[in-house]
Amino acid sequence: MNYIAVDWGTSNFRAFSVREGLVVNSIQDDCGVAKCKPEQLPEILRQQISRLEESRDKDLPVILCGMIGSNIGIADAGYIELPLSFSELLGKGRVLPGILPNPVTLRPGICDYRVNEICRGEEIQLAGAIALTESSHFAAVGTHSKWMTIDRVKQQVMSLRTLITGELHHLMLNHSVVGKGLPAQQVSHSAFIEGIQQSLSFSAQSTDLVSELFRSRGRYILNKLDKTSVSSWLSGLLIGYEITQGCSENQTICFIGSSILLPLYQQACEIIGINCTTLSAESAVIAGLNEVFRHGA
Repeated sequence: MNYIAVDWGTSNFRAFSVREGLVVNSIQDDCGVAKCKPEQLPEILRQQISRLEESRDKDLPVILCGMIGSNIGIADAGYIELPLSFSELLGKGRVLPGILPNPVTLRPGICDYRVNEICRGEEIQLAGAIALTESSHFAAVGTHSKWMTIDRVKQQVMSLRTLITGELHHLMLNHSVVGKGLPAQQVSHSAFIEGIQQSLSFSAQSTDLVSELFRSRGRYILNKLDKTSVSSWLSGLLIGYEITQGCSENQTICFIGSSILLPLYQQACEIIGINCTTLSAESAVIAGLNEVFRHGA
């Protein structure tokens, strides 16, 4: 399994040279799809790929995944509809001739028309997580957390749900009255825990998320929350809400994410009483792409 993988999202670009299923070289940049004009994308891809010495091997296939295959990307690879089989999940996708000297394919996303859900990029993490774990419930956490379930007996991806935890946190702090005039934020372990505990009140219906988001401002105005700890409190509130909305008590969730986020989700699960395991996003992506190339679809 020798190939070049490009994970090109809205904000960032990453490329990996993979030999015998292992990453031997990698590059990254902040030239995300949303930051570039569509007509610039082929040339940016050529420039970035040239930074990898392995790209000189013109027979080495290149596979693109993420937002580069969306309607704002290099081409629209479309979506595969749920429920879908593992074999469909592992397809390489659309052939893109003439972009590079190397053979290039563009991965599609997945969608669920029944509930108007779409996903692009995290489906590769899911493919890797299926191979690396025995779980049937997954959450690829981040800006737009994707909660996905599979049926291992039927070998199908069954459901998809998005919870915009990271984006909502950013919006509240940077584009709402909640964050107006706040000083530089500091990590607060205690505030994070308090936020998680407050999220548990939603299940008792004694309050709701929309109210508590605004009340975070009331908390620091009334001196019940340190002004430097609002970010941590909101993180606890939103992560706690995400977990309680995303799973039930009898499920074990496999969280896929960064080394920064995964410990936060683990701690929240301990407080809420949910069983969980974790898997790094990079490990899941490479394992997923290895599965794509192993199946040769």
